Amino acid sequence: TGKIAFVMILGIFLPLFLALGLVRDETENGTLHYLLSKPIHRGEFITYRILGYLIVAGGFVLIMSSLMGLVTASLGPGDSIFRLKDVIVWFGIAFATILALAAYGAIFNTLGLLSSRYGVYIALVIGVYEFVMAVLTLGGAELIPVLSVSHWTLQLIDSIVLIVWPNTIEMHLIATAFELPSGITAFWNPPVHTLGTESPFVSGLISVIVLMLITSLMILFGQRQFKRREIM
Repeated sequence: TGKIAFVMILGIFLPLFLALGLVRDETENGTLHYLLSKPIHRGEFITYRILGYLIVAGGFVLIMSSLMGLVTASLGPGDSIFRLKDVIVWFGIAFATILALAAYGAIFNTLGLLSSRYGVYIALVIGVYEFVMAVLTLGGAELIPVLSVSHWTLQLIDSIVLIVWPNTIEMHLIATAFELPSGITAFWNPPVHTLGTESPFVSGLISVIVLMLITSLMILFGQRQFKRREIM
């Protein structure tokens, strides 16, 4: 649920519908001239629009993940009545999804700035590509999906799971060795990019850095395009 519903569906399609027209809609509505007449830099305008989008989309994801954490912590089997680690994992899933929302939001917003006519079509192609890369990552592919936001987001979730539940590797190996009918092998893979350390902390940190770097570069690129753009 965390990987497919949150990262692969919400993480990709929420930005597609919300972030693509962050600036384009203001242009079509005729309100962009009014907004830019205020004492605000064009670059700051892009940043504030993305932050506003993140507050709405990220808030929704945080609420949904909190509810999921409470449900699984209360109903899941275990020695205790309430499995607190479930809530921690779901907050980790929310954090990873919000990073994906930021990266996709910056990408789709920049596409809307580059081309108001064809940006939506390019964004749809990227959305399909990211979904395919996520499927490949779930299948255990390591090389090709590296060039995607979804790959690093899913690895971040795998890292968080291993940090919270350190025995996941052991369970994964037992399920594989004895061919047990376990969902672990289908929906979880050991983190790949650990710089040879096999540490989930390292892989998680690398994933966060890559996602933040993508977001920052796309925001800077969008700001640069917006500064050069003539407002009609």
